[in-house]
Formats: sequence, structure tokens, C-alpha cells
Amino acid sequence: MERASRIPADTKVVVLTDRVDVLVRQLPSTAVFALTAIGAGFGFFAAGSTVWLGIGVLCVAGVAGELLAIRSEIGFGPAFAADADHVWVRVGGFLRPLAVRLDWPEVTGIGLRTWEGGRRKASARFLTIQVSDDARAGLAALLGRRLRGLASTLGAPLAISDQRKATTLDEAFHGLRALAPEGVRFRNG
Repeated sequence: MERASRIPADTKVVVLTDRVDVLVRQLPSTAVFALTAIGAGFGFFAAGSTVWLGIGVLCVAGVAGELLAIRSEIGFGPAFAADADHVWVRVGGFLRPLAVRLDWPEVTGIGLRTWEGGRRKASARFLTIQVSDDARAGLAALLGRRLRGLASTLGAPLAISDQRKATTLDEAFHGLRALAPEGVRFRNG
């Protein structure tokens, strides 16, 4: 297991982010922050009140946060990739991309799992990656509490969701079956 900053987009199996979906979902809130910041600017210059200045500063920070969120989803490349030798999984990164590269012998299982939310009746599908004990120790050092939370929720230390993805997880799952060595278990459901 090695830390990686980028996931290659020219491998056999790649799960790409749906750029249009990300923009459609993020731009309304970005526009609200931007319009409120402009309104606050007019309010500050008309009334001279520091309240308007504070609102404007918060809204500009909101626009910056939204743009960073868009950049982290679209600009950091694929969420997942695999070839005959390695598997790459993006594990985070808001300001800089953070990914891990696993050798196939470190991967013990691949699964498709549906997560059901609590109060809101939300659900999402995940491609889960089970790893060997040595790789899990390396991931624990890299991810800490986040690894424990993901493992307790989905039963795997690494996972990617199907939300905002241009490539379906079913396509990735079937592509991984063709690439994986003999000892990797596959589970759908």
C-alpha cells in the first residue's frame, strides 16, 4: 500500500466523476452565496453597517468553499482505477487529492453493497474493497478514525459511492472480475 496523489485515468477499469452532475448540484448553492455576497456589498455601501460586511465576508467564504468542493470532485481525476497490477482508490482530499495504491495481493475482496440511510430513507450503492491485514494497518496509519467509521458502516476499509459518477459501479465490478487474480473474492449484494 502506497500513498498516491493522483489516480491514472488510462487504466483498464476507471470510475470517473460525472462533471455535469457535480456542477448541477453545486452551482445553485454557489449562486445563492454569490448573490447574497453582492447584496451584502450593496447593503454595506448603502448603510455602512458592519453587519452587512460580516454577511458579505461569510458569503464570500461560502463561495470559496463551494468552488473548492467542485474542484475536489471534478479536478482531482477519477475516484477509482485498476489495472492488472494495481488498484487505486481516492480516499479524500479537499485541498490536495489523497489516494492509495494497492497491489492486487493486498486486495482480498471486492463487493457491491447498498447502504440504507436512517431517518431520511436515503440509500446509496458502494463498491467496497477488502484488504489484507498488513494493508489495513497501513490504511489505519493514513486514515485513522475515518477508516474505522467506514469499516463499521460498510464492512470494508475502502469504498466509493455511485453518487455523481459517470461510470456505473456494475461496469467497474465486472471489469474488476476480469483483472483480479485468483484469490480475490467477489460479492454482489
